[in-house]
Amino acid sequence: MPEKNPFRIMTVEHYPIIQVASALSAMRVTHDIDSETLRKAVEFIRKFADRYHHEKEEKVVFEKAKKKKIGTSPVDAMEREHEMTRSRVREASELIERGDLKNAIVSLREWANFISDHIDRENHSLFPGLDRVFDENEKENMLEEFSRVDRELGSYEEMQELADEIFVEILSKTGNAIVEARAIPKEDRDDFVVRVANLMPENATLTVMYDEKSEELERRLKDFEIEEMKKNGVYAFKISKKT
Repeated sequence: MPEKNPFRIMTVEHYPIIQVASALSAMRVTHDIDSETLRKAVEFIRKFADRYHHEKEEKVVFEKAKKKKIGTSPVDAMEREHEMTRSRVREASELIERGDLKNAIVSLREWANFISDHIDRENHSLFPGLDRVFDENEKENMLEEFSRVDRELGSYEEMQELADEIFVEILSKTGNAIVEARAIPKEDRDDFVVRVANLMPENATLTVMYDEKSEELERRLKDFEIEEMKKNGVYAFKISKKT
């Protein structure tokens, strides 16, 4: 059954973005990542994270929020952050075209590290708050506009397909991804981690940031080695495929 809540749609569309950010955040200038792989990452960010997703977020949800008699400072803050991320991606694209892949990696890694925190704020604070502001008729109107964006700019399925391709391609070169799973709502978090774990190439590892130990997740990851760890005072764990 199609999703009937626009804020739920916006939340789920963040998951492929977090997946790509997970791969980009672990890149180092010493990794042998070619220009075409980096161009593909920029293409994903521009086509799906920015144009497709932000068309719904900025041109539909945020514009409607601004027309209501509510404080919109959180919306304004998110729009400013969108501009910051666009600046990083423009910078990365220019560096790639100049052949400066090392600094392009730095710019894309900075984008990745920032976007996860940005998504966390939207998923856990902004969207739940806006969901309480709009009535069902207003949400239905948003869904109609979302359908227009899907017809004109792509689909979630295309977004996920390209995210999977980039994730596997980069991990095959770096051997690691840093997954900020805390940005995913709890009801979807285990599913997200299991999904990206199953995409992992051989000999790769995932460093997963979580908020607490999950026995259910460990049961679902029975085919993986799990190493618990603390990272900057946060519960985290590494997973790799059993050999």
